[in-house]
Amino acid sequence: MPNEFISKNELTQERTPSELRSWVIEKTGEMGSTQQGRRVLRLQNGLAKQLMEEVLPLAIFGKHKYGDTDQVLLQPVIGNQPYDAVVTDRTTDPPTESFIEITLSHEGRDNYLRRCQLLEKGYVFPYAPVIKTRAKGKIGQAFSIPPEANSVEERVENERKRILAAARRKEGKDYRPNTSLVIFFDDARSFQEVIDNERIDSFVTSNILNLDLRFSTLYLVGWDVFREYSLVKRV
Repeated sequence: MPNEFISKNELTQERTPSELRSWVIEKTGEMGSTQQGRRVLRLQNGLAKQLMEEVLPLAIFGKHKYGDTDQVLLQPVIGNQPYDAVVTDRTTDPPTESFIEITLSHEGRDNYLRRCQLLEKGYVFPYAPVIKTRAKGKIGQAFSIPPEANSVEERVENERKRILAAARRKEGKDYRPNTSLVIFFDDARSFQEVIDNERIDSFVTSNILNLDLRFSTLYLVGWDVFREYSLVKRV
């Protein structure tokens, strides 16, 4: 059973940013220490999907935004609601609440197929094309990921397209007041070598800030990159 490795209660526990970051590192390390745990983690079965697609990005966001303060609490929320986390700020009296909606810049099913190869072979080429040789649903899906190189510029352009697609998935949707959007993306070293903060800001201003995003703030978050844009005029 996938959820034997993680419970909803521990996944949704309220933690400080540093506590959440430490818990995610500990939990993924614990799961990755066994063959079955690695399978659940890499295929994102059960609650591992929320762990990797919502709680991990939330922990990285918390690290960037709040550092090691103990005056902010982050609580992931699992279920059918228009936000993925609640932020409680105890620096005010009374404490204030805000909300986080998280979305990923990803390749869709190709991302899953890369993780399948990583599980099967122990390695995967993260930027090589995924070539499908049998249609989905035809007794599994045959595919290959050849060790083909592409240029850094092409990788960066692909990532920008995925970031824009992630933003467009949220366009025109209503969210409760004081909700921010976090777009979590792959800021690999090659991305950072080509795109500095000024170029990221220019891309966001030209392509994303003109979308109908009904949030108070937009955050573009990577492992190292952290950019914040006010959308308050739209709320």
